[in-house]
Amino acid sequence: MDMKPIEEYFASKTHKPFYMVVGDKEYGEAIDSLKSRAISFLHISECCKNVDKLPDLDAMREKLETADVSFSYNNIVMLGLGEYLALCGNKRANDVLTELKDYNLGNAQVVLLLRCVEPQVRSLVKNDKRLVESGRVAFSDDLATSLCFKFSNPEFGIYKINGVKNLLKTLEEGGDNEISANTIMEFGDSLLPIQRVRDSYEAIAKNINMDEVSKEYGTEDMWEKLLTDLRNKNFQINKLFEEYGYTDFQDADFYDLLYGEEYNSWLFYIYLVMNIKAYEGKYLGYVLKNSTGLSGFKRGILCAIIALPHTNAEYQVFYKERKRLLSHYPEAEIAPFVNDNRVNVGESVYKLTDNTLVEKQEIIIWIANNGLPENLGELYPDLAAYINRYPFNGNGLDSGFAARITTYFEKYKELKLRNSLTDDFLKEVDKLALERIYNRLPKRDELIKEKNDGSTQLFWIDALGVEYLGFIVELARRRGLKISVEIGRAELPTITCENNAFFNNWPEDLRHPKEEELDEIKHKNKGGYYYSLKNPYPIHLARELEIIEKAVGDAATTLGLRKYDRVVIASDHGSSRLAVLRNKEEKYQTDTKGEHSGRCCKFFSGCDLPFAINEEDRGYIVLADYGRFKGSRAANVEVHGGASLEEVIVPIITLSLNDSSFVVTVVDGEKIRADYEKGITVTLHVNKIIRDTLTVGYENKRYQSERIDDNHFKVNILDIKRAGTYSADVHLGNALASHIEIKVAGKSAAVNDDFENLFCEEESK
Repeated sequence: MDMKPIEEYFASKTHKPFYMVVGDKEYGEAIDSLKSRAISFLHISECCKNVDKLPDLDAMREKLETADVSFSYNNIVMLGLGEYLALCGNKRANDVLTELKDYNLGNAQVVLLLRCVEPQVRSLVKNDKRLVESGRVAFSDDLATSLCFKFSNPEFGIYKINGVKNLLKTLEEGGDNEISANTIMEFGDSLLPIQRVRDSYEAIAKNINMDEVSKEYGTEDMWEKLLTDLRNKNFQINKLFEEYGYTDFQDADFYDLLYGEEYNSWLFYIYLVMNIKAYEGKYLGYVLKNSTGLSGFKRGILCAIIALPHTNAEYQVFYKERKRLLSHYPEAEIAPFVNDNRVNVGESVYKLTDNTLVEKQEIIIWIANNGLPENLGELYPDLAAYINRYPFNGNGLDSGFAARITTYFEKYKELKLRNSLTDDFLKEVDKLALERIYNRLPKRDELIKEKNDGSTQLFWIDALGVEYLGFIVELARRRGLKISVEIGRAELPTITCENNAFFNNWPEDLRHPKEEELDEIKHKNKGGYYYSLKNPYPIHLARELEIIEKAVGDAATTLGLRKYDRVVIASDHGSSRLAVLRNKEEKYQTDTKGEHSGRCCKFFSGCDLPFAINEEDRGYIVLADYGRFKGSRAANVEVHGGASLEEVIVPIITLSLNDSSFVVTVVDGEKIRADYEKGITVTLHVNKIIRDTLTVGYENKRYQSERIDDNHFKVNILDIKRAGTYSADVHLGNALASHIEIKVAGKSAAVNDDFENLFCEEESK
């Protein structure tokens, strides 16, 4: 910068201010040059009485009036005035610059080093030619300035510069380009560009990329609290998210994070939104993209899947992820989704999970109205295990008898779930009521008595019928338990007081407390389920399965703690859902108004009902079909007391820890070929000599093995006719002993192998 005009001014006898107008570049050069000279500096910032107060111009005038005695040197340079006047606006700048034009400085000389007010100084010169004539004004060659400002309210605290005083200091030191400061002062007439942050969201956005996060996603209170947290973390938002535990959250934590304290749950949502790219191709990303705000996101997590067809390519991925995210949601949060999901009947079942009881019940209602969905095993595995066919073979049962009760209970479970009756099934019930084939079975008490060896615990589950056996076997499989199943018959009538001797006769210290809830659900008021026209569906089944799962889990825990070698699960009687649906009232009026809903009554002479069993010695008459005596109290959802198969036949289940040292291996697995007519033949190797009969269970059928030697067995499975990988169970006697995987090639593969082998033989010749 050319310093000659300033040097000439200091060399003159002029004692009025000199106007030196510069741009950003030459401002810095001028200061650097002047610092090396014997001069003093007057800073406009020194006239601010407070850190965030405007300069007191009276104090400035006083400094100018006494400059010749109050400064070290009479040659003085004033800094910051031009920038301050530019912030104040055109009128203020013109007034102050005009006033200073004729200001008497005594013996001092003052250079006003001015930026940002070139037009105002030129206007001053135009109106008073004496400034030029007296050599009191000069303009540098480069007057360009890039100064602009960002201001924020001090309570936001987002900038390092606090207050007007410090802002002016920065300008006096040559600050240029964008300068940010916290101040309450408003500069509405500023000649320089100003952006003001007026709320907490804007304050955050000045420091952090908020492109993905709209201001509408939070209230001012939320943004203000976040701003405070960010200031404490020097605006390192990832550290804040990490402190709150968001950066490594697990699916199981999702509900607690989203429904915790108000600010915390909102901040978790902001974390997800800011990281939306990490969730592309996932259900979370899908919901974030299609929702607005925390409340919209909460609803979206629950309900966004409703609009997505289950045939969509992304559906399975989204469904599984959503199920994991919602795994800890309470019933109350899921219930609105269940209601909204009913809009499209054909699609609704595919959106449900087995996470909550309300969803399980909704699946049951859907099945009752529409039949079994093809993916029930994915939607509700427990229900699929319940409905699967359970084969009542083994245990020395006659094959015809076993096949008949297998078919009976397969149909019974289907009708219970479908909440319906068929003429064919009712005919079978009536036929069985006359035949009473359950009498071929041993009495339950006799079977249980044989189990008392001093190291076996007895677990009584009231009203546990054989309909649940398929489910219980699956539960044992999941827990790696060895399971053995026998079936017996209860005493008539099938009421508890006539069927509790098996428990009372067992050593008291070897008894597990009786599980009564299953029975209470079926026919007691405190169970909370009632059959009516408004509530016709068998939704109680979902709770039944939960109770049984807990009971088996308790047994597994007992065994795992090595308290007993075995646990025997038994019951006093079963129950009938279909007898409730039948709603058949017999002609005889009785005094039976109690909990057994007319399935039995006190003995009276002259009863000529064809399906009634007169137990005169025991003092009862018992109905073996689906009728109930007139005058009896209607059932809640199921009944017992009668002599239908589901009431009379009861399971005796023995659970124990699996022998982990027992290993079953498929021999030459790569050579197993499927034949459409003959199925497959599998050779198994067992690492121990066994004496029990070995059978293989596949698709609820048992296949007998042929012993080859002490360690090898051959099994023909007719139902596997195609290539694929199949899971099967290995049973020793009645006990589930192991699981195997069978890899099967098609018959064509065998032909190709033969051809290749032939080709290799020819080459070798």
